[in-house]
Order: sequence, then structure tokens, then C-alpha cells
Amino acid sequence: MIAIEFGIAAWLLLGACGDDPQPANDTAGADSAADTTGVDASDTASPTDTLSADGVTPDVEALDTVAADAVADAAVEDTTALVDTRDGAADAVEDAEDAQLADTADTAGPSDVDTGDASVGDTSGGDTSVGDTSVSDTSVGDTSADDAVIPQADNVIAEGSFEQWSAGLPVGWFGGASNLASDSVVEDTSAAHDGVRACQLINAGSTHKRFTTAPFALAAGHYSCTYWVRGAGEIRNARYAGDYSSYSSYTTIDADTWTPVSYAFNAAADVATFELIFSVRNTGATRGHLHLDDVRCARTDEPCDAVTCQPYQVCQNATASCVTAPGFCDGAGECASWQVCGADHRCALAPGACVSTADCDGDTPVCDLGAHACVAGDPCAGVQCSEWQQCRPSDASCQVAPGRCAALVDCDGALPTCDLATHTCIAVDAPANVVPNGGFEAWGEYTLFGATSYLLPDYWYGVCDGCSPYYPTTEIAPANVRQYTAAVHGGSYACQLVDATAPAERFVTEPFAVVPGRTYHCAYRVRGHGTYRQRAYCGGWGPDTTFTAIDSDDWQRTSFTMSGAVSWCVLVFYASNTNADRDHIQLDDVVCIAPTP
Repeated sequence: MIAIEFGIAAWLLLGACGDDPQPANDTAGADSAADTTGVDASDTASPTDTLSADGVTPDVEALDTVAADAVADAAVEDTTALVDTRDGAADAVEDAEDAQLADTADTAGPSDVDTGDASVGDTSGGDTSVGDTSVSDTSVGDTSADDAVIPQADNVIAEGSFEQWSAGLPVGWFGGASNLASDSVVEDTSAAHDGVRACQLINAGSTHKRFTTAPFALAAGHYSCTYWVRGAGEIRNARYAGDYSSYSSYTTIDADTWTPVSYAFNAAADVATFELIFSVRNTGATRGHLHLDDVRCARTDEPCDAVTCQPYQVCQNATASCVTAPGFCDGAGECASWQVCGADHRCALAPGACVSTADCDGDTPVCDLGAHACVAGDPCAGVQCSEWQQCRPSDASCQVAPGRCAALVDCDGALPTCDLATHTCIAVDAPANVVPNGGFEAWGEYTLFGATSYLLPDYWYGVCDGCSPYYPTTEIAPANVRQYTAAVHGGSYACQLVDATAPAERFVTEPFAVVPGRTYHCAYRVRGHGTYRQRAYCGGWGPDTTFTAIDSDDWQRTSFTMSGAVSWCVLVFYASNTNADRDHIQLDDVVCIAPTP
């Protein structure tokens, strides 16, 4: 308990639940919704103080690094059908490389490697099934191309001619993967290749920018694309469907006449949202930058288009026939000798077979892994466990032995704390618990308001009236913090909190010592009728928590973690809407331990 004089001064200034001055991190989008009077009427959680959603923009220039490029558009082979596990946050890496090393940047990482007309590794070509991803992604200037090669009726690009514009942008374009500024996409009526309009793209910088179609659904298959470009600059292609594919090589344009460019790719599976990417850089004003028109992509007919396979099969284009898909079976001959092919066309254990001791029981509790057969014997023979563990015969695994522990959850009753150094359950007042008087066994008389004496738990009821460093001050009236003996979790006493109204008022420990930067695992027991929650303050608010309703005479266990950069913490408990039918709310056995370094 802090000094009596300090508590008196605090209460003269604060009153029963006065608002203490709080730093910005207790009010700005943090705990103010639940920690201050007049706000917590609904017992709903306030916004999280320290956690934020990581909304990652696909290509963030601030993240442009050479190292990131290896992750960004990483695609040595185009093997995942438009959902390449490459860069969801940035092909941005390549942006920085482009800015620093010009075109040499495209060879820095394994993904954006300009090695001619194809992505690295996509060299085998050939007639393949839909699931075969060996077809190259290519993008090349082709002066012999004909704009009638892909009939408009087969075109999967809905607005490839840029004839429709709305709000300054072409309809059907500027998808979510675009990062070219919207004012750098300009309606062009000067000399279209098809119709009366084209699209002017402006990016004079050496860092590439993306201009994409609006997302649309795309069926699996091989696709061939053509488009026409004039002006000055460099252009290449890729795809985005939640992740980026590899990029094709750049085509350099420096002419006022229209030049055809072709691009081919393979989609190994249907995708719900697909965007075709046009990556541009180094556009030149002397020829009006780059002008794009007449974009067409069509799926190539394949032998398997006329073949219908079972759900457990895939079609091979080379033979136009169905074969068993990976991970499935069509008869026992496609499974191991100790397996059977189930009705779901998956290989499963044959009767009496095993892959671990957990598959065996009764008179044959041991799995002979060589024969995959259950045999007689001792399942725990040869199993080596730590001294605080014991072997469980049912699966020959090491489990925590009675009275020992690996975490707080393993300890209860009179020994609610886990000493991780010895893996032994110990009492709440043991040194391993950094919360002083966590079992509420020590109480004392404290004089507040000059003449009023209150029985309060030692090291609790922390009050910070202009203190430095700041920590949240207790708000609940001292008369509503009561020693409780009718039902305890451990020891002789628990702590009763009485607050039949809302908002909830804070009940705070005094600061206690912790190791900076270390994460502590905490738990406490609660029972009664009302709503409650807890937080930690270690030089700043820990993660916010929501209120939990309780209506039970049984002790409930609540767990949380705390950490901070300072050498002290306080715990903050809130109780509200408490009801006398179960003696309001009671707390007991508050424990925080640190994992062994």
C-alpha cells in the first residue's frame, strides 16, 4: 500500500472516483472508452490501445528494398496459378531497384528476372494440362502480330478498347493492384488504334508503376494476350490474384506508330478475382508518354476441355484422359500396403494397421513402425521424458506429471503458481509470482479522507495523483473493496469488488518490479455475478480486453499476458453491474510469472 499521506492527498483531490490526469496513450483511441466515468455504460470494450490491423497495401514504395524483391514478386517458376506465393505487400522491392539501378534491378531477385521472353524456370513449354504450370509467361514486341488474331468475342478483357470512361478513369480498369496515380491515367482521343479512344499512361520516373484491369473471375487455362502501344517508354506484364506473379521482360517503345505486344500465361486453377497488370516506367513526354489500346486476352482451347473427370481426378491434355489427382486414390493399388482406399478416394489406415502408438490399444498397444502393425509390448518402453514429465501409454507421449507444470494452466487450488525453473506448482506468494499479495492474504487499516479508516489489501489500491512516472489511479471507492471469507480459491481471504452501476471503475495494484522487455504469463480467479475485465499498464497500456459476464459460484480462471519496456507494471481490474445475489464479484490468486530465460 502506498503511503497513507499520499492516499489522503489523492482522495482529497480525486473524490470517490475522480478522473486522474492521464497521458495521451490512455485517452487517444485507447482506454478512455472504458476507464473514465460516464463512458462505460454498456460495458463494451474500448478500442485496442496497442494492437492495430495490418492493412497491407500491395506495393508500398517505402518498403522498396532489394531484399524485399526476392520476396515480392518471387516466382522462379509460375507454379501456383495466379495465386503465386510471392509478394502481397510489395513487388515494391523492384521499385527501389528500378530507381537505383535502372533495368539491372530486374536481375537482382529470383522473381522479377528479365531473361528474355519468359519468367525464369518457365522453359519447358509443351502441351500441358490445366494443372501444368510449365508454360512460360511471355511478353514480347511482335511486329507481325495482327489485331484480328484474338476475336473480340473471345476476349476476356471487358473494356479493352478504352471506349468508356467515368470520373476520369476507364471503365473496367484501375483495379486494386494499381499504384499509378489516377491523374497519370488520361483519356486519349488523338489517334486510337481501335474505336475512338485509347489510354495514355504517364510515369516518367525509373521506378515502375502498375496499371491494372478491374478484378474479374478467370477460368483455369492457357491464355494469349495482345495489346497495342505507341509513344515512348517501357512496358511489361504480370498478374495479380491475391499475390503477384512473375513479371515478363520490358518492351521498349519509341515510336508514334502503334506497336503490337503479346503476352501469354497459364492459370492452373479458377480464380475469383484476377487483375492483368501493365507495369510502366521511363515514359517520355516527347512522344506523349505511352498510349495503350485494344487489349485482348483469350483462353486457348485444350483437349481436356471436352473431357469430364471425377472429383478425385484431373485431366491430362497430352492424352485427353483422366488420371487420379495427387492426394487421392482409385483403388487399393494406389495406396501403401498397410492402407486402403476409402469411399472418399483417400488412402486410410487398414484395419489393425498403425502409423503411431495412438492407433493401437488393448492387448497390442504398440505400433511396429516397420510393419505398420499393432503388437504386444510396453508403449512407454524407450520413451525419454524430462524429469517433470511422465509417459502416457495411450500414445507414448510425454505429459506433465501430477504436481508438476509447464504453464500456469497446469496449477490450481492451493498451488496456483508454476515455478518454471523447477516445473513445480507452488503457492501464490512464492517469489516466482511478481504480483505482491496476489492471494489477498495480507490486509491493513488505511486512513483516507483524514478520518476514515478502510481495511484494504496490501500492495493494492494504487493511487497516482500527479506521480511520475504516471500509472492509472484506482477509481473504485475504498468502501467497495472488501475482505471476503465466505468462499476463497486459496488461502483464507479473497477480495470482493462491489460496483452495481456502470461505468466500471478501476481497481489498481501498486507498481511492482518486472524485467523490461520480458513477456509475463498471468492468470487470476474470479467468481460472483457481474461483468469484469483486466488490463496491464507497463509504462503504457497493454492490449485492450472486452468485458466478460459472470454469474457463477464456481471460480473461473482468466489468463492474459503483459510486457513493457520499463521495469515496473501495474494490473488494472474493472468490475461493473455487480449483483448481491452472488455477493457481487470476488477476485483471488492473481499470478504473473516470466518464462525461464
